[in-house]
Amino acid sequence: MRTDGDRRAVSDVLAFVIVFSIIITSVGVVYGIGFSSLGEFQEGEQKTNAARAFQALSVSLDDIQSGAAPGRSGAIQLSEGTLQVEEQSQMTVEVGLSNGTTWTVATETTGSLQYSFENTDVAYENGAVFRKDGSASVMLEEPSFVCSDSSDQAVVSIVVLNGESNAIGGEVNAEIISRENSTSVLYPNISRGSSVTADNVTVDVPTTSFDQAWTRYFEDASGWEDPDGDGAYTCDAQSVVVRVTVIDVEFQ
Repeated sequence: MRTDGDRRAVSDVLAFVIVFSIIITSVGVVYGIGFSSLGEFQEGEQKTNAARAFQALSVSLDDIQSGAAPGRSGAIQLSEGTLQVEEQSQMTVEVGLSNGTTWTVATETTGSLQYSFENTDVAYENGAVFRKDGSASVMLEEPSFVCSDSSDQAVVSIVVLNGESNAIGGEVNAEIISRENSTSVLYPNISRGSSVTADNVTVDVPTTSFDQAWTRYFEDASGWEDPDGDGAYTCDAQSVVVRVTVIDVEFQ
């Protein structure tokens, strides 16, 4: 027969076991959730830092394509991400002439410098910087295009990247070295004569991983229109300049 003291002792033991179990369970849940949140925060910071690094890199590459510098270098901490020059991106530029004909002045495989980490891509392509999460893409820095109604002028600057197609990765701090290979003015072209002037210029980006962002850019930018609804955007201008800059890219 148990005494009251025995019952109290058993009750104290049960209470201790229950409280201890609750504490252990709570610690486990908090640890699991906290560790997962910390990992997600670190991944988010890595992606944000990569986007900032590419925005800084775009300034350097803009200096090259504008002729302000023959070469530039920058760095990015890969942190288990991968870095490479993708060769799939393309751009076509056509100039509509005053005699009713159309001249295709450029069909270039431009390429893109791309950093990939945990289902996110950050890239420099044709003078613009993009971030893509899953299937959704956004343009972080705009390309060096001009379409001005006031001056009746259009400038399309194409950037072709030549570089290492093999991806590099790991925990290394990758240095990106960029040098001008060549710069050419495709339009106006002296060899075609000057008797026929331009009426417009049309830009099409048929192959890219960032088609949504390119479409939003042209839809929001002043002066560009898609008259045929085929994804090729036209700027009406009589003063048209189309140039291409080839940049060699290497990693160290």
